[in-house]
This record gives sequence, C-alpha cells and structure tokens, in this order.
Amino acid sequence: MSTPENWTPEEQRLHDALHRAADRVQPGPDGLARIRRRTAVVPMWRRPLVLGLAGATALAAAVIVGGVILLDDGDGGAPVASETSTSPSETPSDESPSTPVAPPSTPPSDTPTAPSAPIGLPVYYVSDSGAGPRLVREFVTVDVSVATIQTAVHTMLSGPPADPDYGTLWQPGVSVDSARITDDVIEVDLSGTPAIDDPSEAEIAIQQLVYTATAAAAATGQDGSLPVRVTIDGAPATDVFGVDLSEPVERADPLEVRQLVVLFEPTEDATVTSPVTVRGEAAAFEATVLWELRRDGEPVDSGHTETTECCTFAPFELELDLEPGSYEIVMSESDPSGGEGRPPTSDSRTFTVE
Repeated sequence: MSTPENWTPEEQRLHDALHRAADRVQPGPDGLARIRRRTAVVPMWRRPLVLGLAGATALAAAVIVGGVILLDDGDGGAPVASETSTSPSETPSDESPSTPVAPPSTPPSDTPTAPSAPIGLPVYYVSDSGAGPRLVREFVTVDVSVATIQTAVHTMLSGPPADPDYGTLWQPGVSVDSARITDDVIEVDLSGTPAIDDPSEAEIAIQQLVYTATAAAAATGQDGSLPVRVTIDGAPATDVFGVDLSEPVERADPLEVRQLVVLFEPTEDATVTSPVTVRGEAAAFEATVLWELRRDGEPVDSGHTETTECCTFAPFELELDLEPGSYEIVMSESDPSGGEGRPPTSDSRTFTVE
C-alpha cells in the first residue's frame, strides 16, 4: 500500500482535489435521519404482496405441470385432452314427435333396461295418396325399456295404426327376431315368409321397413343415417318381393316415397279444447297448404296456411276457434296444374272439441 511519502505527483494531486471537495460538504441537520429512513425501506422483491404473488404463480405452474402429467396417455406421447362433445350424431332430422314426450334419463339402446320415462317411437305406415301408396308416420308411446328398433319394426308389421286411413303393405306371417346396429349397418332379422298383395308396391314396402328402422334408431339415440341390411332366419336376404337386397338399403328420397302432406296434431279421435292447434308437415308448392273443416261430412269452413319453406318438408301450424262438437280437418296440397297433373295428396283427422 502506498504512503504519502511514496505518492506520485498524480496521486498527490488527486488526494488534494478530493480533500478540497470534502471540505466543501456541509452535513444537514437531518442527514442521519434520512439515511436511516432509506435503509429502513424493504426492497420491492422482499415485500409480502410480491412474495405472495410469486408463491401463487409457482403453485399455478405446479398444478399445470401436474395436470399435464396426469393427462398423459401413459405411453410417453403427447398429453391427452379431456373433452365433452356437444355435436349431435348424424340422424334423420324429422323423427321427433310434435307432442313433446319426457326424454329418457339415459340414452336408450336395444338392450332392455328398467322402465323409466316414456318416449315417442316413430313407426312408418302407408296411405293411398291418390297416386299410389306413400309413407306416413305415427308415434307410439312406449317405455324407454322397450324403445328399440325391434319394437318399432314389430309395431309396423303387426299394427294396427291409430289412423284408419293408414295401413301396412306387409302381410301377416312374418315377424322380427332382432334388430341391432352392427358393422355400420342396421341389421333387421325377420322370420317367416314376407309377402305383399301387389308386387308393384314392393319398393315402397321395403322403404316402409327402412324408414321405420332408421327412424327408431335416431329416436333412441343411435345413428339413424345407417343403411338397413335385411336377413331372414339369420341368413342374408338377397331378394324380398323381387327387390334386390344383396346390399344394405338406404332411405329413398323422401319427396319420392313420403306423403307430401301429413298431420301430427290433433291425433286421431283426440278430445281437445278450443282454440284447436293444427300442426303438420308438408312439401308444398309455394309453401301453401289448403285446409277444410267438416262436420257430419259437410264443409263448414276452409282456408289456407303456409309452411316455413317451399317445396321441401317443412312444418305448418294454425289455430281454429271452434264450438263444442265433432269435427274432421283435411289438409291438402294446392293443385297448380288445375287437374292436369297427379291428384294432390291430403291427410285428415277426426277429433272432438269439449
């Protein structure tokens, strides 16, 4: 260490300059107090709030890391995310009853369970539209425990439908042994010898079965978009009524096989109160549906209503203020051809107003 005696001229000049600067410093009366206040301030990183936030951040990071570890698929791959799907399955869009029924507590399947809530099970019949048989639909209310594809097909085969204007093309002598979804098809196993009266109605008879099976699948929470494979006594059916069934059969175009005007409410022989709500569905020209109200077979009122969309199956609704008594409501297509084309299709219901 250098002593004053050994300082160089530069060190001596520096010492003298520092000494003169120190001599000019005059301490204030509160200098010591200010120093103590500054040294008493806790640094920001040591304050409790900052420490708490840091702790919370560390905890959150630990939870996230732990969650990723728990969600790992166990094979050392990427984490597996947990999710709940809200996308509906692809099913026919028109298989819900117009009169709401209580939903099942759990998605039903073709395996019977304990009875719980009722469900409306769609069944397809045929009606004479004036231009040949067309498919029409009724809902049968059953317990969830028996709400299966097999139940719907059995009802279609055995009947009778509630509406006396409806019927089935399938003759007695055939029953359904099972109906289930397998190998991406709805497999319906029949027993007996299927028969119909008129071979020209073979295609619509097969579609009656296909529409019923697919509609029942959709109504019971299964995939109603699948084609239908028919077997007889467990063996593949290659030909029924002269129709080639070597491949599963899909739904035909509804405009080609369904009756173009159908009533849902009131149901046949229902007892209702006024005003009476009339609901149905139609694929109508210019979305126009004609109605006629009858008592004792005689027209007492008429008019028209509209569907929500032209020329495709779409809903319609109207209300009628009626006095007590028995009535028949007839809904029909308009006839833009003026009688030159096919007969317009129609549907009717009889009901009583209290």
